[in-house]
Amino acid sequence: MIRPYEEKIPPLVPFHGVLMTGSSHSVTTPEPWMDEAATYMLDAARTRPVLGVCFGHQLLARALGGRVERNPWGREAGTVEVQLTEAGAQDALFAGAPTTFPVQETHEDHVPGLPQGAMLLARNDSAPVQAYGVGESIRCVQFHPEMDAARSRLVNELRRDLLDAKTPGGARAVLASIRATPISERVLTNWVERFVGASPP
Repeated sequence: MIRPYEEKIPPLVPFHGVLMTGSSHSVTTPEPWMDEAATYMLDAARTRPVLGVCFGHQLLARALGGRVERNPWGREAGTVEVQLTEAGAQDALFAGAPTTFPVQETHEDHVPGLPQGAMLLARNDSAPVQAYGVGESIRCVQFHPEMDAARSRLVNELRRDLLDAKTPGGARAVLASIRATPISERVLTNWVERFVGASPP
């Protein structure tokens, strides 16, 4: 794991794929390291698969010419449903997934519209761009495929005051929503097996 806000990003050579995770930082409050990290991800995408998750999804959207904003709906947190588009249902990232499935979320920023050249893969009423892809190498998701129900519950228990202030229904509703998300977790496996595993060394 590399923390680009506090350490130098290493050369790309040793990696078969690059994943940028969520962050407590916000793309709506730009910092110098964000441009460096975005450039690194786009350079990586020329020769290997890249997955952006939450903050990574937003940072890559901005780097590709899209917009990132505070979500007027408020903070999306807990377990929510997302819907695949026709393109999403055919994409290898969502192989084996039904059209609608639950995911773990925790974000205030969102991507209100697709970057130029991107294809919409998943959406819901709270965030119109839940997943997108660009070409064969870039895939991005607003939700957290690396997070299971236990982790989601732990994270959200620690944020009760924030949830009460910024989510419809507050912390009680968020915590009550949390349930298993096996399809969402499969998304990460699909990326490793079908994108990273299929890329040349």
